[in-house]
Amino acid sequence: MHQMNLKHYPLLAFKYPNNKYGIYIFKNGYTSTHKIFKQCIKIREPDTQLNSYNNKKVLLVPIRNPVDRFESAINTFYSYKRDWDCSIDKLISRHQQNPFFNPHFFEVLPILKNAKLCFDEIFLYSFPNHFEQMLCDGGYNGNLPHENIGNKKVVLTAKQIEIVKNIYAEDIKIFESIKAPGQTLDL
Repeated sequence: MHQMNLKHYPLLAFKYPNNKYGIYIFKNGYTSTHKIFKQCIKIREPDTQLNSYNNKKVLLVPIRNPVDRFESAINTFYSYKRDWDCSIDKLISRHQQNPFFNPHFFEVLPILKNAKLCFDEIFLYSFPNHFEQMLCDGGYNGNLPHENIGNKKVVLTAKQIEIVKNIYAEDIKIFESIKAPGQTLDL
């Protein structure tokens, strides 16, 4: 697991209608939630003043299967025509050398550890299965835009999947621990 400094990698949050907060994590519903809420609060300090819900700072977080998320990140990377000649193996290697080279590939655990410094309660939702429930728990009952439906689908080899599973081992534990929508983060 890599350490993320809040000053260099701020949490990107938004406020739900009921004063709970959400967090933007690339490839975890980022585009859809940004399209709905159109706001971004950069949290660079643990003591950032945030309005609260019942006197607590509450955060709702979508967590996607890390292997699926990595494949989707590669699809996004290629869809912007960046480094078309860069193979999947090179992208995996690049991430291993510098896990912060592209936010689409960030590990989720360091983000959650930083969030724990800033929020009193954190609730997890499996993405995409619990996504609508998460929005409802935040007081949003409007239309759900579905974004980022790409045509090109990268398929990882068995060897690449094993490497990705090793890179995101802690994220996989978190994802697999989510049994119900709104489960409390236990770190």
